[in-house]
Amino acid sequence: MAEGSSEMQPMLRASFPHTVVAVVSAVLPLSSIAAQVAAPELVKSEVDRCERRLREVRTEMVNRYESKLPELRVAFQKAADLESALLIRAEEQRLANERTLDASNVVDEPRSLKDAQEAILAKQTDLIAQVVAESVPKLVELKKALTVAGRLDEAVEVRTAILKLQGVGAPAQRLSPGTQVSVEDVFQGYQASRERADKMYKGVKLQISGRVVGVRPDPRDPTNLTLVLFGGAEGALVDCAFSPAEYRVREERLGPTLFFVVSSTTANIPPLKVQRGAAVEFMGKCDGWDGAVRFSGCMIPRR
Repeated sequence: MAEGSSEMQPMLRASFPHTVVAVVSAVLPLSSIAAQVAAPELVKSEVDRCERRLREVRTEMVNRYESKLPELRVAFQKAADLESALLIRAEEQRLANERTLDASNVVDEPRSLKDAQEAILAKQTDLIAQVVAESVPKLVELKKALTVAGRLDEAVEVRTAILKLQGVGAPAQRLSPGTQVSVEDVFQGYQASRERADKMYKGVKLQISGRVVGVRPDPRDPTNLTLVLFGGAEGALVDCAFSPAEYRVREERLGPTLFFVVSSTTANIPPLKVQRGAAVEFMGKCDGWDGAVRFSGCMIPRR
């Protein structure tokens, strides 16, 4: 269907809430997943793969740290700094016995040892997060498929596995106001665990980025429209609601082209006028999940 066709507006307003199901089903039919796999075996396989990769990451980081310690000790020996050299040697001995490095092992002195520990731990955290990020979306899709198929106990088991992996890769921490987040990150967070996502996002004013996919009536105030943003994952959608006292959201057709316009009614700033697919960023407060992920009090960035 051409973007400027007369059917566009009814499709957006009447059928848009079903876009998630339509898109996901076209790419990965949920019923076929539940029918073709034995959920416990698939979950175990994915969790085992993830945990194996996590062990490999930790081993690699310990080996890197182990190779760094002799360099530090020799440097202190050459500088005739006995106390620091002894501290490094003690750390070498601890590492040889325990083969672990975590935040509890970080020292205050000597400074070069602390810097080396923090650098290794930061790299380890990044790599662990990457490994977990590869597994969680697969498990989220399986959880959804099992829920749709009515296999609720198995879906709960998958949810437990997701929470376990997320706790290892990125413990839930409330984000600071103004933190930049993507539609995909927030949506996937709520798909995995609403309770965990609420701890991180709900009630926080964040900078949300995504691509415009359309408008639809605001479920909390059907007389106003929300601008709907799309993320990288299939079906990842977020509603951006603007205060009707300060902004107006509308569709505007110019010849065959359809634009989505957000204009301020109180401030002398240029309106935002974009087509479907345009990348945008708004500051808004995450309201959590209410049939969809919603951000309220959104504002046009000043340009």
